Parts: sequence; C-alpha cells; structure tokens
Amino acid sequence: MTAATNALGRELQLVHAAQWLYAINGEPFVPGEGDPYARLVRGFDSGEDRADDAGGLLASVAERGPVWRSRLDTWVVTGPRALRELSGSRDLAVSAAVPQAEAWLPDPARQRTTALVRDLALRGGTRAVRGHAGSLREQATRAAARLGPGPVDLMADFAEPLTAVAYAVLLDVPEERHAAFAAGLAGTAPAVDALLCPQTLEVTRRLAAGVRGLRELFAGRDRAEADLLLAVAGARAAADLLGNALHMLLDRPHDWALLRSDPAHAARLVEEALRGRPLWRALPLVALAPAEVAGARIETGDTVTVVTTGTGGGPAPLPVPACAALLPAATALAEQAL
Repeated sequence: MTAATNALGRELQLVHAAQWLYAINGEPFVPGEGDPYARLVRGFDSGEDRADDAGGLLASVAERGPVWRSRLDTWVVTGPRALRELSGSRDLAVSAAVPQAEAWLPDPARQRTTALVRDLALRGGTRAVRGHAGSLREQATRAAARLGPGPVDLMADFAEPLTAVAYAVLLDVPEERHAAFAAGLAGTAPAVDALLCPQTLEVTRRLAAGVRGLRELFAGRDRAEADLLLAVAGARAAADLLGNALHMLLDRPHDWALLRSDPAHAARLVEEALRGRPLWRALPLVALAPAEVAGARIETGDTVTVVTTGTGGGPAPLPVPACAALLPAATALAEQAL
C-alpha cells in the first residue's frame, strides 16, 4: 500500500467510527437512542428475522423536525415544506461528506451554472431519450429474452445489464468499448452511496478504477463532464428505479395485465415507484451562499443533507437542478423496460 492509500483508509475508518459512535450514544435531553441521521448513513438496522428498518429510521429523522443539526456536523433537512424552501435556492451543490479516492462530481461552482444542466439535457434529456426510444425498447426486449427459466436476480440479471447497454447507446459509446463501459459502471455502482457512507478500502479502490476508466472513455469529448455524471449517477439511478418498479410489481398481477393492454401504464408505475422509494434517500450538499430554511440559518460552507421519506404523497423536490436532469433518461429506460 502507498502512503496515500494508507491515509485514505484511516480517514474512512475514522468517519465510519464517528457514524457508529453517534448512532448508538444517546444524547442528553433528547428522547431516543443516539443520532438518527448517524444511524441512517451507517446502514439500516436489521434483525435476524426481519427486513431492514428503513421506514423506522426515516421516521426518526423526520421526528427531529424539518431542519436540525446532526452530531455529524451537517444540517439535516426533511419534509416537503422545508425541501421546497431549500429548492428555491440555487446556491447548493452536491458534495461528498466522505473522503473520495477519485473525484467524479463536477466542481461545486460548476454545478450552480446552467451550462452543466444544459449539457446533461442535451446528452440525457427528454429529447435525447426520445431519439433512442426504439433502441431502448429493443435492448429491453433482448434483455428479457436472455432470462432463463427458474429464479433470477432482477438487478444482476436484468436491470443492471440492460442499463449498461442502454446508457452505452445513449452516450454514444462505440460497440467495441461496451464491455469496458459496463465494467466501469459495475465499479462505480456504490459511488453515490460512498458520498455519505464509507466503503471498504477494496470497494473504494474499485470505485476509483471505474471512475478513471469511464473518464478515459469520454476523454476529448465536448461534454465529457456531463457524460461522466450520467454514467456514474444517472445509470445507477436508472438501474435502481427499474429494480424498484419490478419489485413493486412482484405481487401485483393486475398491473402486469394492464402493462400488456395499456403501454401508458408503465409511466404511471414508474412515477409511483419514484414517489414510494426516492432514488436519493439522502443527498449530501454544500451551501455556496447563506440560506434560511424553516427558520434555521445555514451559512456559506455548511454541509446540508436532504433526506426524503418517500411517503407516497408526491415526489420530493430536488434542490440541485443537475440531479433533476438525470431523471429523464432513468425514467425512460424504466418505462421502456416495463
């Protein structure tokens, strides 16, 4: 190991240790056990015979109020009203709360410009996706045909391979580089989670290698920055959204029948999946200018984490336009696959 790798490993361990410490240590004068946000980012609690308690943790985060300060030194913002207030500010940027081995996010100053959103729209916006609609349908049909009889893993056997091929087409990756592109996506799969939760050093290395591989594929392009963001965060969002929609449909035979008779039903199901399980449960941001949300004063340089609960009452607003610009391609892929 190099000195830099050793130092990164120590930093990741320290962040993880702080998350566990504050998650389990109760706070004076505050009901409950520990900091619910720390519990959220360290990983959902689970027991031997029950599913992960995501809903309970999200409820605990919301109980603290629309805006509160976590012991992990970040403002936690949750609830529709506070999120709408925050969305009124354009002085926010996605920023890693955990040390990264290889940066892949655009610079915060770049994120606040309309140029990045414009580039994302040109590469993965509604018009761009419509131009590839036929190819997306063809790729979805082929992916479904490759599924054999017996048990299948909806993510590993269908959603992720389909996403890799579809985004390779969307981002104009030469066919002879599709395998390299798919390998890059596989390596960067935990990239969004790694912004908030430290990964193992081995996973961190694979993530960094995946980012470097994708950056090399896009080198020399006019919109290489947008292509990298669509590949790392957009493709992951697409695979997760498709997986969530399929999981939702497992015990709903009536909806399967409707999909065969009414193709427009796919869009309704994808929207329902987005409402019920937002793609970004927790989104780490940095304030580029002072802001006031639900009576709390957020200063320049403060870290802010947006936490969405997915109550089904409507899609949570995304405070960073670049994040919203990733959705057209993700939703189109899910709709075509269904």
